[in-house]
Amino acid sequence: MPTSETDAPPTNGAGPFAFRGQDAYDALSAALAEAALVIGPDGTVDFAGRGLVDVLGVEPDQVEGRRFLDLVHPGDAVQHEQDGFWTSEPPFEREFRMRSATGEWAWVRAVSPAVRPDGTQPEALGRVLGDRLLLRLRRREDGPVARDTTDLVQKAFDAVNNLVVVADVRLPDSPLVVVNQNFLDTTGYSREEVIGQNCRFLQLRADGTRDDHGDGQEEALDRIRTAVKRGGSTEALLRNYRKDGTLFYNRLFLTPIRDGSGEVTHIVGVQNDVTDEVEKAEDAVRQRGLLEAFFDSAPFLMGVLELRGGRVLHRAANAAAVRLFKMGGAEFDAVDGATPAALGFTDEETAMWRQHVEACAAEGGPVSFDTRFPWGGASGDPDTRDLTVVINAIAGDDPTFSYVAEDVTEKRASERERQLLAAAVEQAAESILVTEPVIDEPGPRIVYANRAHVRLFGYDVDEIIGQTPRMYQGAETDRAVLDRLRRALEAGEPVASETVNYRKDGTPFVLQWEIAPVRDEAGRIVNWVGTQRDVTEQRRLEHEVLVATEREQERMAREIHDGLGQVLTGSAMMLSVVEGELAAGDRAELAADVARVRSLVGDALDQARAIARGLSPVEIDPGGLVPALRQLCDDVGRAFDVACTLRTEGRPAVATSEGAGHLFRIVQEATTNAVRHGRAQSVEVALAADGDDVVLTVRDDGSGIPEAALDGRGDGLGLRTMAYRARRVGGTLDVQAPEDGGTVVRVRFPSADSGAG
Repeated sequence: MPTSETDAPPTNGAGPFAFRGQDAYDALSAALAEAALVIGPDGTVDFAGRGLVDVLGVEPDQVEGRRFLDLVHPGDAVQHEQDGFWTSEPPFEREFRMRSATGEWAWVRAVSPAVRPDGTQPEALGRVLGDRLLLRLRRREDGPVARDTTDLVQKAFDAVNNLVVVADVRLPDSPLVVVNQNFLDTTGYSREEVIGQNCRFLQLRADGTRDDHGDGQEEALDRIRTAVKRGGSTEALLRNYRKDGTLFYNRLFLTPIRDGSGEVTHIVGVQNDVTDEVEKAEDAVRQRGLLEAFFDSAPFLMGVLELRGGRVLHRAANAAAVRLFKMGGAEFDAVDGATPAALGFTDEETAMWRQHVEACAAEGGPVSFDTRFPWGGASGDPDTRDLTVVINAIAGDDPTFSYVAEDVTEKRASERERQLLAAAVEQAAESILVTEPVIDEPGPRIVYANRAHVRLFGYDVDEIIGQTPRMYQGAETDRAVLDRLRRALEAGEPVASETVNYRKDGTPFVLQWEIAPVRDEAGRIVNWVGTQRDVTEQRRLEHEVLVATEREQERMAREIHDGLGQVLTGSAMMLSVVEGELAAGDRAELAADVARVRSLVGDALDQARAIARGLSPVEIDPGGLVPALRQLCDDVGRAFDVACTLRTEGRPAVATSEGAGHLFRIVQEATTNAVRHGRAQSVEVALAADGDDVVLTVRDDGSGIPEAALDGRGDGLGLRTMAYRARRVGGTLDVQAPEDGGTVVRVRFPSADSGAG
């Protein structure tokens, strides 16, 4: 078993680099043409090659075992120790002085051995040396020795910024024999991958297909083949691909190299990565195409002018401008060089254009002016177009200018309409308010308020703009109404309601409003607009009328109940006595007739009492609304001989006795209208809980409500009173005439259980 490197057996067939110890050093020395030194990690010369005699006249055994730096001139040792030469990795190259056999200092040059083109040592050499340093020494006679010409050429070749390759045309398929480092860095290939290959591998895409057709590629490749075949020079722009498949544009210059007899032996290809240049050129072409397309298709007039000798000449005009000129009767073959007169300009129009072109030239900035077409047309003529022209100077030596003429006829008409509308809104007697679309606090901010709004609330305009309508709310403002308002706004729906608001001086009043969304072309809400009015006096009068009406109904109820009721009761009693006497006198037939009359009088008494209850029901507590409505349906059914039913769903809760009374009166009015005016045979009353609300519905199968009543042109059906009562319970009234007939009266109001009631 080997105990040291020297005893290690050789590896069969592996060559000299497979040996260890002294045998390896000897084999390595024999393989080197120059003198060789192997320096151990402690700085001692472990081995000296026999070529050392030729360089320094020193035998190998005279230096082996000695410290290497003791053999080097002290000044050179210090200098090289400072820059780390003695510990540097290959490749390296350095000159210094060493002691010769005569005792004098001799200049030598040390270079790294067996270095690959990429600067690394072969692995076999590393296995031999381990952590030792191998130096090749050469002698120089006079001053520093000249660098190896081949080495300098390679370094210069690699330092060139271009991509440089050399192909040997004497070999089959003209393979690459030399490439510089910049070529390898740009393409991503290693030297081993490209040497011996034809340069066409640069045409391979990432998917393995060859890019040799389209967009000038085939023509460029043909030009290269022809130049190689004829031994000439050429230039071509190619689409090439890096090893990772990315495209780059390669501008290739081919130059032949000839031998002494004039025969082409090699082709030098100098390549430039012009990807940025080509892409910028393509972008410029695209941009120019877009500009030309925009110029030709623009809806407004565009053109180029030239100022020459005091004359304004057209150099270009887009299709819109040409159409306009021809509409004016102008006849011209080409715009380029056309005079204003040729394009149909009047003398006055020509002078105005020249004036503004000269002003643009003098000021160096854009100049604008207004004109009309046909040139000099009268304002207000329906066939006249209003134009706004902007002239700007074009940078350059020639006095050229661009112009854009926009047809602003419709814009100005719209502006006039807008101003008219704004004036009408500003002068409107009704308060109008516009807010932004955001409804969350601190929004919706007010963006406009007309004079009527300012008068209504008592604030100045600058105190209102930027604020929110919440500034008008106070202690008596109904929270339930505001909650319903928010839900409608969140749903993007118009909404109408009313509640107490406050003026600047703190005065409360009843404000009625209608709010609707303002949408853009895409359907997005961009603003809310609201109309408002003070209905305090109207509501007071309505209340007084309602109170007076209820008092009159109470009086009539008492008269019917006390007066007519007593008469009918007395009549029934007298008829009962007569009936008894007739029956006792053996006049049974006549007694039966009297009994029938007594029954009719009893029915009349029941109807009178029902009418009295309807005119003045006893006060209904919130919990007694359902029984009261059930009694009402029974009374209506008996009085008019119709089917009148009550249906309840959930737990509909009413907050106050006053509210229950108002709801009772709404149902009473709606059912009476149904049978009296609509000739209904069936009436359904429904009271249902719906989330935080209660919905009261009266539906009939009658002839339907008249259109005049629906649009507010009549009030014979008591709709205003019902609407007032609905507002008194914090709700809204909705009356509809369904397509299948009948009438639907619906009241939605907050439930007492929701807290809003």
